[in-house]
Amino acid sequence: MRLSVFRYRVWDKQDRNQPQIAPFYAVREYIEQLEGVSIIEEDFLEVDESDLDIHGRIAAN
Repeated sequence: MRLSVFRYRVWDKQDRNQPQIAPFYAVREYIEQLEGVSIIEEDFLEVDESDLDIHGRIAAN
């Protein structure tokens, strides 16, 4: 099955002006469980479900 995985920003709790881009893509369900993140809607991939780890992530190359 093909799934959409998204890149996201992790906001620094100390300095909200310093977001970092996550080193991997993840399914929306995984990202929504995290605190202090925002999904980058325009940066996504279509991947096979078998390519993802147990958390629904795939490394960004």
